[in-house]
Amino acid sequence: MNSQAPAPKDVAADGPPLSLGGLGISAEQIATALSRIVTHAADPQRKRRAQELPLDGADQVWVRSMLDALPAPVYATDTDGFLTYFNQAAVTFAGREPVLGVDRWCVTERLYNPDGSPLKHENCPMALAIRENRAVRGAEAIAERPDGTRIPFAPFPTPIRVPSGRIVGAVNVLLDISARKRAEKEAAHLACHDALTGLPNRASFHTMLDQLIAARAGDEAPFALMRINVTGHTHISDMYGHATGDEALRAIAQRLKKAVGEKPLFHIASDTFALVLAKPPGRDGLRRFAETLRSAGTAGTGRVREAGSTIAIGCAFFPADGRDAPTLVANAAGALTRARRTTTDPLAFFDANEDLAARDRQLLKSQLRAAIGDGALRLHFQPQMAADGTAVAFEALVRWSHPTRGMIAPADFIPLAEDGGTIVEMSEWILRDACREAASWQNPLRVAVNLSPLHFRSGDLPGTVQAILEETGLAPDRLELEITEGVMIQDFEQAMSMLRKLRDVGVRIALDDFGTGYSSLSYLQAFPLSTLKIDRSFTDNLGRVEQSAAIIRSVVGLGHALGLEVAAEGVERQEQLDFLIAEGCDLVQGYFTGRPAPIDAYSRLTGRDGTQRDDAPGLRSA
Repeated sequence: MNSQAPAPKDVAADGPPLSLGGLGISAEQIATALSRIVTHAADPQRKRRAQELPLDGADQVWVRSMLDALPAPVYATDTDGFLTYFNQAAVTFAGREPVLGVDRWCVTERLYNPDGSPLKHENCPMALAIRENRAVRGAEAIAERPDGTRIPFAPFPTPIRVPSGRIVGAVNVLLDISARKRAEKEAAHLACHDALTGLPNRASFHTMLDQLIAARAGDEAPFALMRINVTGHTHISDMYGHATGDEALRAIAQRLKKAVGEKPLFHIASDTFALVLAKPPGRDGLRRFAETLRSAGTAGTGRVREAGSTIAIGCAFFPADGRDAPTLVANAAGALTRARRTTTDPLAFFDANEDLAARDRQLLKSQLRAAIGDGALRLHFQPQMAADGTAVAFEALVRWSHPTRGMIAPADFIPLAEDGGTIVEMSEWILRDACREAASWQNPLRVAVNLSPLHFRSGDLPGTVQAILEETGLAPDRLELEITEGVMIQDFEQAMSMLRKLRDVGVRIALDDFGTGYSSLSYLQAFPLSTLKIDRSFTDNLGRVEQSAAIIRSVVGLGHALGLEVAAEGVERQEQLDFLIAEGCDLVQGYFTGRPAPIDAYSRLTGRDGTQRDDAPGLRSA
């Protein structure tokens, strides 16, 4: 070996310098120290020059004491692999005291590669360090102790040079990496398992599903995907706290796991599991299996049972209900949505007609939420005309201009907003935009805005209305809020309190769709109303159903007796208009007097073109 080989660098290319025991001592520094104290076996065949090791006895004692104090095994070999030094930790590691000059290159007889194959001398990191004249980092091996146990360790060998520069061997520092390996194994487990339930997680589920679909791409053998939802779990957390909710979910997961046996069960969301049946039975068999799962999910006791949690399951089949993972998962989710609506049958199979329509609704819900903020919603206005032909007010009607579906009618998306929880946000946007628009009109016409019953159950509605009026500068008496009887039915006392606060703000209150609900006279007596709006169904039946005329006549008389303004919706024919005027209806609204349109279409009525209200057009020209 070349005696003029260059000295190794302080930091190897494949790893940082090793620091031991918090002492800040690197493997290179240990190699330098050992190059001065290394001793060789008394073997006449092994010629070594003692003068190459000039170190007095005191220094040798100090360096040896320092190395013996290290917790990591340290040993050295000559270039042939025979031991020339070892510290006390190496003895403990080997389980015996090696013999210098006799034992070769290791402190145990049995060393293995990470794959379990024997680690040979010519392939070991020590030999590599000597051959390549460099410190070796990143290698791993397994040592078998005398008692048969195996531990993983990382060797950090470094060449040893005497003052002349000749390499006389290598020093090795062994680090027990059992704790690190356990941590890596735990991290790998956590990466693919749910920490709460211990079940494989969502990532594992999608990996397995992709692999299963790929494996069956040729024969397309069917399998079933079940999405299992613990309905009522949120209620448990709300009633007893999240700790109890987590405890309940863990218990349910354990019972479900026991019920499914070896079948792969995954925890994919807070209260949702997934189960894959590689060889599903027929539908009757799946229904029996679903009953078993429901029994397992509801077998709890104590507070969990009291909260009424139960199991709902949606099932989709590969390849009939989806040939790829996203489609299959979405279709199982659609079936689950239907299963959650019933308490009689825990299982619902994917149905293209029902579940695709439900999925489309969910898509529209998410798109509607985005539309509120990106300008896709716009207001149209429909005039409300007095009997003498003058415009009195406009009702603000929201329209949704969908990028691919065009204009979507309110009857189609307002229920989505109420179901998806966006109706309050949408109502506030409509209210603010309508008030801002009305404040810009030269003619001081009123503007009417519809409120959902849900708006009466969230936040400070009177405060919101007052803030919007102050922000837009619209006079309170020019705003009319239209409500339905649903407001009163849900919470009479709360609704009455809120409506009175709204009247204190100064706005008008109209009862919309009057005559189609309970139409309780107690509402008219208790609530501070300004207007009754006759539902369009009665107007539409004028001349067709004899009772409609009698109902309209009675409502007009009742409203006037209570000092309320009466308006009729759905006016589309001349005879309807004539009847309503003859009966003394105060306001009419409908296609015959003016269709909903952007406000610019009614610039003459609002005075934007400079026309004052006294010169406003009558009914026919509206």
